[in-house]
Amino acid sequence: MNRSKSHRGGATLESYTIRPIGYVQSLYAQTNDVPHTHTGWTAEISHIRLLPKYAKGLGGLTGYSHIIVLFWVHRSKEWKMPKNHHKPPHVKIFATRMPVRPNPVGMSVVELIDFSTETGEVAIKGLDALDGTPVLDIKPYIPNFDSCAEAEVPDWVMDHLRSHHHGGHTHHDEKTSKDTGRNPSGH
Repeated sequence: MNRSKSHRGGATLESYTIRPIGYVQSLYAQTNDVPHTHTGWTAEISHIRLLPKYAKGLGGLTGYSHIIVLFWVHRSKEWKMPKNHHKPPHVKIFATRMPVRPNPVGMSVVELIDFSTETGEVAIKGLDALDGTPVLDIKPYIPNFDSCAEAEVPDWVMDHLRSHHHGGHTHHDEKTSKDTGRNPSGH
């Protein structure tokens, strides 16, 4: 850890070294390789290949249906905002899930298909990461801790979810929008 000068309120800027625990093996090496469908790469099975020293760390995952994968979006600088994007102009980076960020850390909840504590290979479904993406951490998904039934999103997000092929997902249409206080379905 390296420390630098203090800022207002006594806070300091710090830098950290992050070391991957493994790498993603995916069908998609570039963003342009990903099919432009509502399922995209999340319908595909991909693999995480852990470094040998971390393989035994998978012990105890038996019985979990899902895991949380934290990864470094190493190709984020290549990503460009699509034309006609649904995001309103006032919405900035911390109110989005865009890949270009101050620290390009990605997070996905994925279905755990299989794993081996011998080889360090983890088969998963639903990871939106390119081939060669560095994996930073794996955590078990625990619904009591990792799900928030009361969660709300602004109207623009609800409008996008309703209008853009997110079939099969529930998005709490009965919830009240934080922005306007009205029901997102317009009722």
